[in-house]
Amino acid sequence: MKTLPLMKACLALKACLTMLLSFALVFAGAGPLSPGKVSAAGANLLAGKSYTSSLAADAAYPDSGGLELTDDITASTLLADPAWQGRLTPGSYSFTVDLGAAQSFQRFEAGFYKYAGAGIPAPSGVTYSYSIDGTTYATACVVGEQGGGSDIVRLVYGCEVDEPILARYVQMTVSGAPGTWSFVDEWRVLEAEPVASGALILNGTFLQPQLGDQWSAAEWADEFQYMKDVGMDHLILQWSANTEYGTAVYPTTVPGLTQETSQDVVAKALQMGEAYGIDIYIGLQLNHEWFANYTNDVAWLEDEAAVAGELIEDLWEQYGSSDAFKGWYLSFEVDNWNLPNAVSWQRMADFYNEVTTAAHTVSPGLPIMISPFYNVSGGLNPAGWQTMWEYILSRTDIDILALQDGVGAGHAETADLAAWFAATSQAIGTASPGTALWADTETFNTDFKPMDVRHMVDNMLAVEPYVSHYTSFSFNHYMSPQTVNPLYYETYADYVASGILDAAAPSVPTALTATAADPMTVHLDWSSSTDDTGVVGYHIYRDGELVYASDTAAASYVDRQLMPSTSYAYAIRAYDAAGNLSALTAAVAVTTPAGAVYPNIWSAGKSYTASMAADAAYPDTGGTKLTDGIYGSASYVDGAWQGRNTGSPYSFILDLGAVRPLQELNASFLQVKSVYVLLPKEVRFSVSNDNISYVDAGMVERPAVGSSDQSKTYRLSGLTGVSGRYVKVEVVPNSSAWTFIDEIQARS
Repeated sequence: MKTLPLMKACLALKACLTMLLSFALVFAGAGPLSPGKVSAAGANLLAGKSYTSSLAADAAYPDSGGLELTDDITASTLLADPAWQGRLTPGSYSFTVDLGAAQSFQRFEAGFYKYAGAGIPAPSGVTYSYSIDGTTYATACVVGEQGGGSDIVRLVYGCEVDEPILARYVQMTVSGAPGTWSFVDEWRVLEAEPVASGALILNGTFLQPQLGDQWSAAEWADEFQYMKDVGMDHLILQWSANTEYGTAVYPTTVPGLTQETSQDVVAKALQMGEAYGIDIYIGLQLNHEWFANYTNDVAWLEDEAAVAGELIEDLWEQYGSSDAFKGWYLSFEVDNWNLPNAVSWQRMADFYNEVTTAAHTVSPGLPIMISPFYNVSGGLNPAGWQTMWEYILSRTDIDILALQDGVGAGHAETADLAAWFAATSQAIGTASPGTALWADTETFNTDFKPMDVRHMVDNMLAVEPYVSHYTSFSFNHYMSPQTVNPLYYETYADYVASGILDAAAPSVPTALTATAADPMTVHLDWSSSTDDTGVVGYHIYRDGELVYASDTAAASYVDRQLMPSTSYAYAIRAYDAAGNLSALTAAVAVTTPAGAVYPNIWSAGKSYTASMAADAAYPDTGGTKLTDGIYGSASYVDGAWQGRNTGSPYSFILDLGAVRPLQELNASFLQVKSVYVLLPKEVRFSVSNDNISYVDAGMVERPAVGSSDQSKTYRLSGLTGVSGRYVKVEVVPNSSAWTFIDEIQARS
């Protein structure tokens, strides 16, 4: 009996998806806020205010204009930047501002320059004080020395008090070694403005290193500022190496690994963490062979544990001095399908113990995080899941279990979450009370587009009774203004600041028209909707089924790969980033014209070769599945299908036996989203007379279809001037998941 593709697929999206300097202010808090909650800072009360100083700035680095500390112009990491003012300090000096009247404030921040190589140290401490009368000052908070391990960096010394302070005068005292230089630019005192009760926030995010490697210095800074502005306190760099391919994302010294990234992504993440007061967890190795081996290959698992230990030693030696290095992440993701019994649980515990022992030896006290997942379509149920984790956690030393909610991946619905998180919480309480349970909140939907903010918050609310923190997969990939429509970030930021989600629906689109352009194509046009925050896209309905979310405010859509001589009814509605939907338009009907019929199937029964063998669980039985004329049903267990679990392109070459005129080329694929059998992103067709030089015949992108289990034929039709003996079909998967292919046809 065939097993589910799910059991061998790369199911956890954060392990599968391959994605695509000016320094600003940072708040290094005196302590974390309550789990999952945020207090938003209000206006900067010092903006444009004059101040007095106990020590004048040096003439070479003067306080130009007398407002450098409060002009909201943030200095860069260049000593020549005139925004800096410098002092050769006698040991300490201070600044004082009269706010003019008593005001309420809660947060303090000031920027300083460190250039260790030039003899400019970071302050040994900064004390923030306040006074009612300008005479007697009380200490609000003190920030110790920042930026350890960094040479050239802009640092912000920031802290926050638990309750708002009401005072008229504020003072900042900077301490350092006598006779050393001290450079300062912006000083801010932020008005207290607590968020509405009940607001939940993402406390942090996973980052896949390929995305960070694409960022410029300014983009790294912008990304961390976006994170900081919505209350994030940590980032998990998902992996530092890929042992499947022998690569790393930093200049590693581990044998067998070579840096593949253009940047040292580990160093960059830690540098940004220091500058922005964000904790960085460093992931160890990624290896997709885990999703084939799990604990079944003990020798493989032991080898991976040994490499993990080498990575820990290497990473700690190179980066352990960074103040931002706050934990480790183990990338192998345990699920409820593939560790079915105590034998596999013990092997997992043995792996964890070898890795955690190595980590605790070189970095005592640094927490270790894992991020397992479940799929409610089968495998262990919540009770079995609880038993598994009670076994593993009672035998290991895991500090943080960040459980993936699975909603974006299609593994669960919101209604399922409480049972699984409760079971995990119970397992921790029984077996390892010191382990923290976090939610790994998914910020994408099953089409790999941003999840609407309301759906995400609903998922967070569902697990709130069980978790102490929310991380995400992934803010950077699916919420950041640098990667997706900025309206998603703006909507979420508004929620963070107010505790209230946008509830206003967009207006109904008008003037919808549908025009058949050819036998397989319909053009839709309409007049745009309006919305108080902005429309992010339109849902396209065909015959009453949602087939596409445009994810763009463009008021048109082209529906391709339709059937000739077929009537269709279309309706649309607008949506915003919060998830508010307009009403549906009235349906409009259109009929595609008749298409040509091509009776000659030159590919029937012909031989072919594949660049990648089919998976042994879904093989190419007899080597004729693609040309035998037997079409598979909408079930992945139908023997007509052959399957491959990969994110890399693969291809087939058919030998037609002779040069043939070709007017239609097609290939059929399967979609079963619940077990991660996905339609390809695109299919490319080319032809050749000699099997050496190929000429492009055309490409078919993934067509618009509903979410139901179904087969879909990718078709080039009406070709002219195309002929060849050999036909190449290149399949580009939608992600690292399963693609199932059936028939390939060459017709005229």
